[in-house]
Amino acid sequence: MLDLQSLGGGTVGGVLADRASRSPDKPALVFEDEQLSYAELDAAASAVARGLLGLGLAPGTSVGVFLPNRTETLVAFFGIARAGLVEVPVNTAYKGTFLDHALGHTDVQVLLTEPGLLDLVAELPERPHALHTVVVLADAVPAGVSLPGLDILTWHALIARGDPGRAFPEVGIDDPVGIMLTSGTTGRSKGAIYPSLMPVVAAHEFAVAMETTADERLYTCLPLFHGAAKINISLHAIVAGATVVLGRRFSASRFWEEIRRHEVTQFNALGSVLPMLLAQPPSDRDRDHPARKVFAAPAPPPVLTATEERFGVHVVEGYGLTEIKTIVWNPIQERKIGSMGVPSATTLLEVHDDLGFPVPPGQVGEIVYRPRVPHVMFSGYHRQPEATVETSRDLWWHTGDLGFTDSDGYFYFVDRKKDALRRRGENVSSQEVETVLLDHPAVAEAAAIGVASDLGEQEVMAVVQVAEGTELDLKDLFAHCDRALPHFMVPRFYRLVGRMPATPTGKIRKTVLRETGLTDDSWDAEAAGLTPTRHR
Repeated sequence: MLDLQSLGGGTVGGVLADRASRSPDKPALVFEDEQLSYAELDAAASAVARGLLGLGLAPGTSVGVFLPNRTETLVAFFGIARAGLVEVPVNTAYKGTFLDHALGHTDVQVLLTEPGLLDLVAELPERPHALHTVVVLADAVPAGVSLPGLDILTWHALIARGDPGRAFPEVGIDDPVGIMLTSGTTGRSKGAIYPSLMPVVAAHEFAVAMETTADERLYTCLPLFHGAAKINISLHAIVAGATVVLGRRFSASRFWEEIRRHEVTQFNALGSVLPMLLAQPPSDRDRDHPARKVFAAPAPPPVLTATEERFGVHVVEGYGLTEIKTIVWNPIQERKIGSMGVPSATTLLEVHDDLGFPVPPGQVGEIVYRPRVPHVMFSGYHRQPEATVETSRDLWWHTGDLGFTDSDGYFYFVDRKKDALRRRGENVSSQEVETVLLDHPAVAEAAAIGVASDLGEQEVMAVVQVAEGTELDLKDLFAHCDRALPHFMVPRFYRLVGRMPATPTGKIRKTVLRETGLTDDSWDAEAAGLTPTRHR
């Protein structure tokens, strides 16, 4: 099923070395005006690897990468892997207890960062217990920075620690290569340990699903501390022998100019990226670009259709989780809009009822996963064995997501189990409510949550972010929902927010919205004399 030889032996460092030997002069990475060939990227990764080993780090040691999108962030990813060490990508928005948890929980010993983020490390009340060295991407250590008990090196000083003749350790496909912090939508982030083969197979399956060829240029402006940018685009491009084009950050107004400038053929989008692009003023250049494919999750049918019609790209939707990578894609040739698609070659996926039995097509249950080959899913939560065991029952890994299949084996997402609502005896899918809300032209983002009801179950509440440059009449939004939804799914309460609380990857943090619940400025349709239309 897997040809490890064609995948650099199944390790991250091996994939890059293999590509560098085949196409040394081909552009591997483009960042703004900087470009590295495959040979240059491979040499830079080896220099970082030797520098880290020169610090005396043992195999399996955690190295934190607290960096924004830049060339060195990807160089560090490959270098850490080649050295047999474990990369811990850290959200650049973290500070205080969040940063302390990210570094302390994952036992980071060496942290790579830049001057603009160094103060956040200095402001931690205590030094994370394992941390002993901070490497700063600067020509000199910034003056006035105090990090008691820590060694501070520049990037160049780290490279100088390396022995050019030093051999790299043997890295197995089951050795840990990373600890990826979960998105934290339901609580404090957990550290999912990635075996070396997992990101390589994830990248390979992306290349297969997207039908990527070596002459393509793949763009991402999503943050590299998340797998969507690092694995699903960057490593995917390297596996395919293509070129990575890295953006510093997302800008809706500059996005298509970046695509044109760098001759990008495909890109990825998460969360609100596509709605934000659609919210830009129409232009006669909307289709004047080389991009032809985009991977987006989620891409509700109205968003998918509008994106394709306006920008002339083919949207591929899929499904995955931090712990199990992306495992489902909607095929380019035989897709079904509204479906997540079909499982990858290494994936066994079923839908089970609450007792653990498979359900027939069309019946909603929990999506459960099992790999067909070893070392292609996380090997456990770092220092949290109870949490690891909790997600596995009856030899299946439980996603916590509700879904169903059709007779052709396509999978459909219904809701997170924790987000599912029950109103007046009826089950309500928050995703279906949100799809209708997002179909309103004045709605940029939306979340449907349950709030306490005087009838003992829940009422549906819509939390809405208004599209820039528009005004929203809540009575009109209620009528819009009433036209499209069954009466029991029409939200009773509505609240407008300036910006949704979100994870760095754009996922709405519904736990925050639920904790806030009803507020004084929430609008009650029932109090305004409006009730959903009942059809008999």
